[in-house]
Amino acid sequence: MTRSDTAPDRLSDFVDQTLTAGLRGIASPLVALPALGAEALIERADLGRLVPLLRIKLGFPREVFAVAAWPLIDGFADFVQLLPMAGSRRYGDLGGQLYRGLATALRALDQRRGQILPHGAAPEIIGEHAHRWTYAVFAAALLRDVTKVCVGLRVWLKRGDDSLWPWDPAGGTMSACGATHYCIEMLPAQNQACACDPALAATLFERCVPDAIRAWLGEDARLMPELLAELSASGDPANAIGELVERAATGSRSDAKLPSPVREEPAPNPAPVISNDGLKAVDFGTAEPETLEGVRQEGSELARRFMHWLQRGIAGGTLPVNVPGALVHGVNEGLLLASPRIFRRFAKHDGFVDATAAFNPEQAVEPAKRIQREVLRAGWHLRADHGVNIVSYQWLRDHRATSRINGIVICEPGRFVAPPPINPALVRVVDAAGSAD
Repeated sequence: MTRSDTAPDRLSDFVDQTLTAGLRGIASPLVALPALGAEALIERADLGRLVPLLRIKLGFPREVFAVAAWPLIDGFADFVQLLPMAGSRRYGDLGGQLYRGLATALRALDQRRGQILPHGAAPEIIGEHAHRWTYAVFAAALLRDVTKVCVGLRVWLKRGDDSLWPWDPAGGTMSACGATHYCIEMLPAQNQACACDPALAATLFERCVPDAIRAWLGEDARLMPELLAELSASGDPANAIGELVERAATGSRSDAKLPSPVREEPAPNPAPVISNDGLKAVDFGTAEPETLEGVRQEGSELARRFMHWLQRGIAGGTLPVNVPGALVHGVNEGLLLASPRIFRRFAKHDGFVDATAAFNPEQAVEPAKRIQREVLRAGWHLRADHGVNIVSYQWLRDHRATSRINGIVICEPGRFVAPPPINPALVRVVDAAGSAD
């Protein structure tokens, strides 16, 4: 790139300033900011709580989110750095463009919850492709405003020798252009910079989204053309993705409902959208959380996802075993899972909401019961007398019963997990079964 004749020769001509925690207004006249990676940017802008909310609203397990969504968030953050949105009262501080993108994506995913996509498709197609359309809405919303990255601004890039030159967003991210720092110059109203190439969002999408995810999206013949048209600003505003994104971006819901850039706890148990069969069509290699060796041909996708979560929880220590209050115990008959608490724990972790409930009201049941039902249907558990599925165990201390655990027992647990030792404090109650409620 050619450095402008008006560019200052030395960075020392400007005020050297770095950000502390939280958002700050732009110092006078310019500030020098380091070009950072996504995690550092999100931390500096105090927006870290928005990323877990995005994962929950997408309905992706953590491993899938890391492979599918995080690269796009990373690329978007690397592109906008801590640039503000000039002239915006809400997003006019440092980090405003990053905040705007994440907030728009959150709003769009909320809007998507009320839609059955793709429009006019058969129920089985909707169930299979629901996650693809959810991801497309997320991507289009996140990247909606990248073409306006320099509207009202001029961004000066700095190399290690302190020389400065103007940033051209079409040339790539600041770091890709060789910058270590950058300065922000606010332009007067009569000298506003124009928007960038309208294809910039599509270029960023192609550059950041892994090939496996783009191939997965491409399995829906309707989705990719609509998404790419939206990213290139050539889509029909009446299309499903464009309509949802525009509704989210223009604030059809009150901005007061968005997470604030000040520190606060997110609302409990946000309700995401997840298809009943998960992301079974995606080949994520070793990162795929839905596949569980040994049970591939039995049990629903949800039941296998639960067992994989159980496997990882036991192995990683997030699900304690054989201690008071634990949800998992080794017993003579197999692996005791305290019910319904363990299914509620999984539902909260996985953000499970059955998308088929939109056209099958009988399936709109409490998520924990839905998950337990799918595990029981897989037939991996112990059936007591008269077909009872829930069995009871007493916790003995000094030969006296101090508590009771009701749950289901997974037979031959070695098919799924490394079997824990038997808990000698538990004794099965054979004359009664616990309630699953």
